[in-house]
Amino acid sequence: MTAPIQRPSDTNTTMNRTTARIAPLSADDPRSKDPVIEELVDFIGYRPNALLTMARKPGVVSQLLKLFALTVRGEGLLPQSLRFLVAAETARRAHCRYTTTHLVHAAHHVGVSWDKLAALPTYRDDTRFTEQERRALAIATAGGSLPVRKPAKAIEQAKQIFSDEEIVEIVSCVAMVGWFNRWNGLMASELEAEPAEAMAHVPWLSELEI
Repeated sequence: MTAPIQRPSDTNTTMNRTTARIAPLSADDPRSKDPVIEELVDFIGYRPNALLTMARKPGVVSQLLKLFALTVRGEGLLPQSLRFLVAAETARRAHCRYTTTHLVHAAHHVGVSWDKLAALPTYRDDTRFTEQERRALAIATAGGSLPVRKPAKAIEQAKQIFSDEEIVEIVSCVAMVGWFNRWNGLMASELEAEPAEAMAHVPWLSELEI
């Protein structure tokens, strides 16, 4: 089982903070103690502000995290590290700093190096990425913005490497991240100190919109 992410003690996120348009639930609000939130906290090591805002609508967080477990996190046909890379690229293409920073931080947690994550924008030509990763990431690039960009080409090229079921898994990751991109863009979710440590290792994160 993957160990929880260690909490940084001195991460300075002042320059990356924004004012949330709707405040997250406080720690003493019973709605913030949903078991699925607690399980995620055990995995990532902190309480995501975005989920604490979603928790104002009963049932949303539990169902969303179940879908996240089916698509990005947990068992799958493709390695979890590849699925998190796909998720991070999807969020990067949408220019959502909050979502992308969370996913980059989580990708590192499941084994992707900071150097490789820092090279994500140039994955097409960077030797740190395998051909399998490039084909999967091309789908993420195509689907990370709306309207999608050249999806037919990305999926046809992916079919040379992946089965149909694996491609469905990749597209599921892309679609899953779309929820978070829109939620965090609309709500201006405030970035927490723990995932913000990724910004010291992955400079392009600071170029994204909040």
